[in-house]
Amino acid sequence: MSFQTVVDDVKGRVETLTTQGQKVAQISLDTLKQTGEIVVDKFQALVKTESAAAKELYSVTKLSFDKAIADGFKAFTAAPISYLPPKEKFVTVYTDTVTLVSATGDELYKTLKTGFTSIQAEILGETPVKKVKTAAKKATSAVKKAAAKAA
Repeated sequence: MSFQTVVDDVKGRVETLTTQGQKVAQISLDTLKQTGEIVVDKFQALVKTESAAAKELYSVTKLSFDKAIADGFKAFTAAPISYLPPKEKFVTVYTDTVTLVSATGDELYKTLKTGFTSIQAEILGETPVKKVKTAAKKATSAVKKAAAKAA
């Protein structure tokens, strides 16, 4: 075995590893980009939902406070619970938030799992079952549908 053969062999392996490294970096970047989009979309939906709920709760609370002032101290102390906003509003806001956060976690998990599977396939030299971009686009569209449903 000559020195030139060893050099050519090492050069071929390094080129293969470099190509794989570039593909892994691209897959990782695409996956991170898609997870960022998911987080931003879900966060915006959460802010919209929470803002609307906060405005509604504020108006209901202000009406209750105004009613308590108008009715007087004796009426308020006789039945203070009747002046509280309905608990259904709080439960609805909590349920919507939990649903949105849970859906975000699911979408992030699917996107990251797909990216990880693609990276593994690239390193092992296999053909990935799903491309990251396709899976991430599906995940993003599902997130947008869920966000529109929540809003």
